[in-house]
Amino acid sequence: MFFFEVVSIQAVNKNSWTGAFLDFLFPPLCLGCGEYNSGKIDICDDCLEAIDRYENPFCLNCRAEITSENAACTICGEGAFLMFAWGNYIDPLKQVIIQYKFKEITSPSRIIAGAVCEQFGLLIKSLEADMLIPIPLHPSREYYRGYNQATLFAERLGEFLDIEVDDTILYRTEKRRPQARLNEYRRMRNIRGVFSVETGLDNTNGRKVLLVDDVVTSGATVYEARRTLQKAGFSVTGVIAMAHGL
Repeated sequence: MFFFEVVSIQAVNKNSWTGAFLDFLFPPLCLGCGEYNSGKIDICDDCLEAIDRYENPFCLNCRAEITSENAACTICGEGAFLMFAWGNYIDPLKQVIIQYKFKEITSPSRIIAGAVCEQFGLLIKSLEADMLIPIPLHPSREYYRGYNQATLFAERLGEFLDIEVDDTILYRTEKRRPQARLNEYRRMRNIRGVFSVETGLDNTNGRKVLLVDDVVTSGATVYEARRTLQKAGFSVTGVIAMAHGL
């Protein structure tokens, strides 16, 4: 439902005269494999087929796959930390996300948001979250990159799910080493205490929040974000990501 709406939007642009002329000058390449792509979106059909997609959400606490209709973890119960991700963080999805994060190609934010909502939209909406909160970058890193990839992704999710997005509540106060370069134990230590919550907020008690990030691997970053938000009175029930990998 959601994903095909994205395709139709992309198709109008690529089928226009201007789009055809630009395709002649700059042949469109697939973000996953780098080959010529004549499709309607920026990921070719072969790469779409090759993405190792997750059929169900799972619980980050116990790593159990969630197969119930109400997105409930039979092991952790109300203490579950639900994870909704489109696919495994391996090629070709990994290459798509690398282009998105570091090459200023932002179309995957809408493409993947549509795919996530098509797969998990009803389950996500059943959680009745009051807002989506993207994982923040340190201001210096966001300035260098030009955007926060988690915020763009959250904004597209918010459009599809009709859920408010607020990127002003949670912010990063310290710049540490990139998590990707560390093992799981060092990631937990490296990320500790890097987030803060905006002071003077009203009615935070029990407000339901879903976190949004581009990639979740060990979960150290989203756990720390959840700890910070819960300390401020929010209820964080889960996280939505483009990809997940251990």
